[in-house]
Amino acid sequence: MRKKNEFRPDTYRQDLLGKLLLTRKQRQTMLRWVLYSLVCLIALLVQDVIMSRVTIFDTTTELVPAFILAVCILQGAESGSVFTLVASLIYYFSGSAPGIWCVPVLTTLAVVATIFRQAYLRKGLLTLLLCLTVSMLLYELSNFGIGVFLNYTYPARLGAFLLTAVMTVVVVPIVYPILMSIGKIGGETWKE
Repeated sequence: MRKKNEFRPDTYRQDLLGKLLLTRKQRQTMLRWVLYSLVCLIALLVQDVIMSRVTIFDTTTELVPAFILAVCILQGAESGSVFTLVASLIYYFSGSAPGIWCVPVLTTLAVVATIFRQAYLRKGLLTLLLCLTVSMLLYELSNFGIGVFLNYTYPARLGAFLLTAVMTVVVVPIVYPILMSIGKIGGETWKE
């Protein structure tokens, strides 16, 4: 017969993430990539709702490709390239991208810029801006070239495409601290 004071083991309560059997570092890494995705979705929202109405010389910024490129350059080629591929697919399916060619162009430019920065440059804001500026110029030039080839635009608009790249790069230092803060969650993959 059992006594009322007899020892009983504690009951275990697990939350949803505890059932996934993830370590603390894995949860933090997952949180980092979710936050990066949210930043890109917010950039997509800001681009479509606010920045599309603000034009200078009939051009506007392209925030989403800039953020996708910046995240890849900050996080390194291994994990950043996967993020770039997925984020550029979401960008295309959102309807804001100029065409399906933005997926391979963004992914290629991001990986090449990241590898170049990791191999030859010091880590910092200036090198990020340098790689991002070159990548955005090449992205806009590829958009222009494909647009001329498909008769979506005409050759006289080359200056507008280049101005778009420059205006976009000017916006990036404003959000650099946010991207760096998110990048520190879950441990730094590549110290900035």
